[in-house]
Amino acid sequence: MRKIKNLLEVPRIFLKCFPLIFVFILTSCEKDDMTDIGNQSADLTFSSSKAGSEKTNTFYGPATPFGKGVVKAMVTMTHDGVPESIGITISERTLENLPQDMEEFTLRLPNKAEGLAFDHIDLGWNPMGHEPAGIYDLPHFDIHFYMISKEEQMEITDPNLAEILPASEYWPANYGPSPGFVPVMGKHWLSSFADELQPGGVFTQTFLYGSYNGDFIFYEPMITLDYLEEKSSTQYDISQPVEFQRTGYYYPTIYSINYDASKRQYTILLEGMVIK
Repeated sequence: MRKIKNLLEVPRIFLKCFPLIFVFILTSCEKDDMTDIGNQSADLTFSSSKAGSEKTNTFYGPATPFGKGVVKAMVTMTHDGVPESIGITISERTLENLPQDMEEFTLRLPNKAEGLAFDHIDLGWNPMGHEPAGIYDLPHFDIHFYMISKEEQMEITDPNLAEILPASEYWPANYGPSPGFVPVMGKHWLSSFADELQPGGVFTQTFLYGSYNGDFIFYEPMITLDYLEEKSSTQYDISQPVEFQRTGYYYPTIYSINYDASKRQYTILLEGMVIK
């Protein structure tokens, strides 16, 4: 009976969006071209100071050409090996000459990513957006931070397993599950407070969770092309559960979207790490 109780606790506006969200999930996320980068090594590092004293290293995964630029996974850690952030870089030229069709590919994390709960990142591009009309039908990027291996991800095929929800203590505050699931992704969870789900709200950026077979398996920022082209830097709190299923790892409490004019690149980061 726990599943029924949890669904009834989801705010009404979220429940009203379920039929639309179901269409959105099935239409947007079933992407056929999921290409792994391979095992090439590209751990680059530079040092910077934080709070004027503590030094950090930033490591990069292999670069993937996209548009007229490149995209890379990245991890920043202190010299003591404590992770501070995980994310991706998107060079400004990437936004030039983007494909007219949906694309998705995997970004391998750098080798030095110890302590984090994440295994790899999938970056998706939706040039026409996707359903439901009037909400997510804007050109945007999906960024899945997976907490499972690529092999495990490819085995997400059973709709019955997708309906096995995590225990309620692991649910992020104000989040609820959408109907159905997406093969090779999982069941998507949305926040009842998301701007685009409010009356008159407009989708610019939003943050989702994903689950399968009783486990939360990914974090997912979705960001519109227009929002990135504003070249602003903003950060948002990540809604937290009461308890975490996988303990002994660092988890983010903030996600940020940043533009660096000197480097002419964007970063989308999960940061504000705390160990659970």
